[in-house]
Amino acid sequence: MKRIIAVALLGLVVLNVGFAAAAAPLKIGICKIVEHPALDAVEQGVIDTLTAAGYVEGVDVEYLIASAQGDFGTAISIAQNFLAQNVDLVVAIATPTAQAAVEVFRGTDTPIIYGAVTDPVGAELVPSATDPSGNENVTGVSDMIPVAAHLRLLKELSPDIVRIGIVYNPGEANSAILTEMALAAASDVGVEIVTASADSTANVPLAAQSLIGRVDAFYVTTDNTVVSAIDSVLAASEEAKVPFLMADPTSLAQATLAAGFDYYEHGLTVGQIVLDVLSGVGTDEIPVTYQPTAEVHLNIDAAARIGFVFSQAVLDQASAILYGGIIWEKKQP
Repeated sequence: MKRIIAVALLGLVVLNVGFAAAAAPLKIGICKIVEHPALDAVEQGVIDTLTAAGYVEGVDVEYLIASAQGDFGTAISIAQNFLAQNVDLVVAIATPTAQAAVEVFRGTDTPIIYGAVTDPVGAELVPSATDPSGNENVTGVSDMIPVAAHLRLLKELSPDIVRIGIVYNPGEANSAILTEMALAAASDVGVEIVTASADSTANVPLAAQSLIGRVDAFYVTTDNTVVSAIDSVLAASEEAKVPFLMADPTSLAQATLAAGFDYYEHGLTVGQIVLDVLSGVGTDEIPVTYQPTAEVHLNIDAAARIGFVFSQAVLDQASAILYGGIIWEKKQP
């Protein structure tokens, strides 16, 4: 009898070892507010970081990937599905998606790591950018852009640029903040800001068209609604024969020039924070991370279509130039 019990116990031990060896992979929910090159690059950067660290998809980690298609209600539903799926960690890409995740996961201990969020404090994702304590398991990377520097860059293009048109969605917290920053910086730069609002992607073309003849240049920040319909803004700027600056280098083909961050690198940074949290570092130990200085990219092809020529001073600032349909990157010394 004792021998039978001993064998049975040994069988249980072997069975338990087998279960441990076949442990379920981590579940990571990744949601972005819309699909466009910048946010897609962030998503890919996160996944590539985990892959490089040895997390094999389907074996060590399972990704639940979703897009809210520009709708906050859908972002809430996606976050609720992540909660129901009992994910181990959420990666929220863009401000509305991060806000939805924080709302749904409030009171849980599930880490939420955000990326491509302009002002995490203003969006009420974290109480402070420098003091991570009490942030309810939330931290991440901001893509706050140097708005005043962008306005100065436009002014540097030509002394004739006085009125700068901004198409934006006032319902996007990140876009509203950046537009307010532009309005506040305008007088010091010596320009006037003319705004045109679009509360949905479908309304972006009409908003862009309304600025034709009223502005000397177009400027689009990291507004997800507008970027989703960016071709219509390019069309309006070319019809008006005026330059168009974007704060998203991944969309350089849809602008005269771009000054912003490499969003794939941004995703790699977000991915590193995910790795830190998975290794046991608390989110309350990780303050908000900010991207380094933005780069200037020029589109010679788009400039030629409006009869615009970049000065040598602006050309010297460029780290990449799109010419003949090919992006040429400046070699570092």
